[in-house]
Amino acid sequence: MTEPPVAERAASVRHALLFQTTLALLAESAEPRKAADVVAAVRARVPFTDHEATLTASGKLRGDTAIRFDSSWARIGGWLLKGHDGWEITDRGRAGLAEYPNAEPLYRAMLEDYEREFAERKAAQAQDAASAKQARLEAALELVEAGSWTTYGDLAEVAGLSAQTVGSFVAQSESPNGFRVLSANGKVSEGFRWADPDRRDDPRALLAEEGVEFDQEDRASQAQRLTAYELVQLLDGESGEAPRRAWLIRGGNVNGKNLIPQWLSLGWCSIAASQIRPLDLPLTRRQIAEIVEIDYAQKSYNTRNEKVTEVDLFLNRVQPGDLVLTNDGARFYLGEITGAATSVASTDDRSNLRRPVTWLNPESPVDLVDLPSGVKPLLSSQQPIVDLTSDVAALRALVVTDEPAQEAAKEKATPELRLAPATDGLAARLLVSRVWLQDCIDLLADRRQMIFYGPPGTGKTYLAQEIAAHLTDEPNVKLVQFHPSYSYEDFFEGYRPAPSPDGSGTVGFALVPGPFRRLVDAARENPATAYVLIIDEINRANLAKVFGELYFLLEYRDRSIDLLYSTGTEAGFTMPSNVFVIGTMNTADRSIALVDAAMRRRFAFKALHPSTEPTRSMLDKWLAAQGLPDRNARVLDRLNELIKDEDFKIGPSYFMRDSVYSDGGLRLMWETSILPLLEEHHFGEGIDVAKEYGLDRILKRATSGMDDEPAKPTGENDEGPDAPSEITNAE
Repeated sequence: MTEPPVAERAASVRHALLFQTTLALLAESAEPRKAADVVAAVRARVPFTDHEATLTASGKLRGDTAIRFDSSWARIGGWLLKGHDGWEITDRGRAGLAEYPNAEPLYRAMLEDYEREFAERKAAQAQDAASAKQARLEAALELVEAGSWTTYGDLAEVAGLSAQTVGSFVAQSESPNGFRVLSANGKVSEGFRWADPDRRDDPRALLAEEGVEFDQEDRASQAQRLTAYELVQLLDGESGEAPRRAWLIRGGNVNGKNLIPQWLSLGWCSIAASQIRPLDLPLTRRQIAEIVEIDYAQKSYNTRNEKVTEVDLFLNRVQPGDLVLTNDGARFYLGEITGAATSVASTDDRSNLRRPVTWLNPESPVDLVDLPSGVKPLLSSQQPIVDLTSDVAALRALVVTDEPAQEAAKEKATPELRLAPATDGLAARLLVSRVWLQDCIDLLADRRQMIFYGPPGTGKTYLAQEIAAHLTDEPNVKLVQFHPSYSYEDFFEGYRPAPSPDGSGTVGFALVPGPFRRLVDAARENPATAYVLIIDEINRANLAKVFGELYFLLEYRDRSIDLLYSTGTEAGFTMPSNVFVIGTMNTADRSIALVDAAMRRRFAFKALHPSTEPTRSMLDKWLAAQGLPDRNARVLDRLNELIKDEDFKIGPSYFMRDSVYSDGGLRLMWETSILPLLEEHHFGEGIDVAKEYGLDRILKRATSGMDDEPAKPTGENDEGPDAPSEITNAE
């Protein structure tokens, strides 16, 4: 919940007078009164001012909104009760009326009680994000009054919670409004249960009794739904000037005709609304839904819902001062909405709803390549109106002409993402050259995806983690490990068993985000920050199965697609440009030649082989930094000379552990790590791995500089009479 900004609210709407009248009406009534009756009675007793009679962005009278909004604070402060039967005044409310005959002191006293109660609630709750979200959910649920309904998804969006969490809360809450929360299709959830186990009322019958209309398939009327947007407006109120928004409105192909030249020459934009009757504006969302239900009766329920959203956006959400973007092919035009919407009977039914626009660049369109990076992926969305507000500052910077305005717009725009360059310190710590390290960073900046590949022990995962830590903060890095049973549902999103959203205790299935989806969603909120996904052992999974349609987005970051589990009603999914993927691939498991061609095209590959830089000199550098002799580096060199297959040579990391340099540590590591790897490599070849790659023999060759000599038959002393019986680290 947010505290009501008293001074700002009272400056434009007569909150105090309307609240005093509300209390007086309830005090006169011996029985609870329905919310709609109270609001209508207040309006009749205190005629609205011109400002109070205007519509909010959600299409409701400002005066009506103020009455409902203040009644919610009064309920929390203990001045009102709200139940199934309606509103009624409490003893505290009656005492307030008696104590404060003037409206302003009365209103302030109510707000003080609200603030005190709200502070006590906050103090009683754990001070974490979950508690804040639950408090917001509780406040939103209290706003769903008789004659209206909302969905689990709407409440989840408002509170920032999952629909399942919302369902559990609603089922356990003492709020009388829980039965007004329906499924997304407008139906009472099949698993709905009252919090009171002895209650047997039919929730649909109660909703109908309160005035909610249902169609023949028991779906509630969209006209009576409180959407997430409307709940946010009621929760947060209207203080100060509304923030300017930006919208993509399509006109390049309206039923086969390009309307952009007409828009630019006549100074307007439009939506077709081809089957809607001439409208007497303004209209609330509820009125729009009622009209669409009739005029589009032949269309599906889903089509009608989409049409309601489109018309409501154009008439109520788009406001004067907002920025509008449209395009004629690759030429993009920006304008500013200058007035209210009008309903006209266009001759071809392609522009029945219009808004006046001052076009800012009719003679100098913006090229596609110059658009903000966040806008480009949304261009492929199939929605007729797309919200671009997250890039409003960057869009405005494209058309402002005076220098101060340009600078101000640039300051507000999202800064360009730049990856931190390689440093000498980081290169020294990673035992690689700064040039090689910078190549890796440049590849990520260019391709966004990169794979380190090579034999075991070459530091692939370590390098990936350290580079990621250099590019961004730790919370923005996520590591996952692929394996043969890993799937798209594990990686990105999929349906999992979950409690029913109505909290009834039954088990259903819910769409649950995986690690990559969570990372992408976080990246979208912080476009100037790098987010890095590290995929360890990327070649061990069925990559086509795991990535699915995401393969496309890895290559085409400026496009959008429908996801496997999308409903089809939302805008297409895009991959933010600030998401980077670093994979590691063990070539001992699978050659790069066997990697899916689609994957090879989308990833840059950097080899880490023991015989080439930077891996070849890593052990020498590490030994020098530790103040140790280079004997083990020569041992590794001689060992790898015996291994002919590049993909099975041994990496230096096995020798870069402190335990190797304790007494007997080298031999223990050799027997438990090196020899098992080589036995797997030579499996079925009839080679005695222990003799061919015996530590004593390799050590003798390393320390004497002898050329390679064949191993003697099993049973012979392959070291000679002077060979040491135990290798120590004192050598």
